Amino acid sequence: MRLRSFHGRTQSEALQRVREALGENAIIVSTYDEEGGGVRVTAAIEDKEQDSGRVFARPCKFDEDHGSTVIETIADALVRHQAGPALSERILAAATRYAGDDAVITLAAALDSHFKFRHIDEDETSKPLIFLGPPGAGKTLLVAKLATASVMAKRPVAVLSADTERAGGIDQLAAFTRLLKIELMQIDDAPSLRDAVRMQKADTLILVDTPGRNPFAGEELASLRELAEVCGEAVLVLPSDMDSSEAVDMAYEFRKAGAARFLPTRLDMTRRLGGILRTAYEARLPFANFSASHKVTETPRPLNPVELAGRILAKQGEKVRHTELKRGTGT
Repeated sequence: MRLRSFHGRTQSEALQRVREALGENAIIVSTYDEEGGGVRVTAAIEDKEQDSGRVFARPCKFDEDHGSTVIETIADALVRHQAGPALSERILAAATRYAGDDAVITLAAALDSHFKFRHIDEDETSKPLIFLGPPGAGKTLLVAKLATASVMAKRPVAVLSADTERAGGIDQLAAFTRLLKIELMQIDDAPSLRDAVRMQKADTLILVDTPGRNPFAGEELASLRELAEVCGEAVLVLPSDMDSSEAVDMAYEFRKAGAARFLPTRLDMTRRLGGILRTAYEARLPFANFSASHKVTETPRPLNPVELAGRILAKQGEKVRHTELKRGTGT
């Protein structure tokens, strides 16, 4: 499949150029208003000569009632989720290599080739898990969710909080830990965090909550970096309904503070997932888990390629398909 971009002063002019160059069978992947004026349209068409030797040279029918193909379905979904022209082109190019009669599996294989997935393991006790993010990202609720799951599974857990400056910052987490009958340890700086970690038994899951910080303020970011260095690496927590460009910029900065994985929250309230795709791809952060509920008893689920593909392709109100995808197999 060939992907080409066309520019026009208006969308009609750009589409006319697509038809003239690629014919009526071209698939419109995305349209984009360019900053300098005009419209950019990215289109795709099957290259029969180039693809003739491939097992999946022709996309299989996916929705016969609407005459749609798997690739068209994926392209439409990426446009709907506002994944952006450049990333959509890359995902679609990979999807053509795995195209079959199941759009979810085809898209999952394409996502697996462009994104990394490293979820938080239930037995991940070799080093503390510290969560970074801006104010209101959902870090405290996330820590409470993970602590609740650990207690329910009868695994030892320790909860530490560095959110001691904000008025009432410690109170919400303290309310959860009291219900769970575990001690909440307050820490003020990196040395006190190091001491608190050393106090824990070897098989204890250590969860560290941090205050919401402005990643563009050097002093605030430096304080988070000192805490993350004690733990080895950090998990970035961002709400999935953020403006995608702002989220990407924040992710770049939080990486400087030690963030090595990305955990999106509020997926239950987010209708367009292009923002989290761009954030993970452009900031080069593996997906960890995801949170799609405000209920503390609902543990963040691992975000794997099939889970993500199902959410991208699902129509509003449809049940998302939960299936595991083995890394590196594309199936």
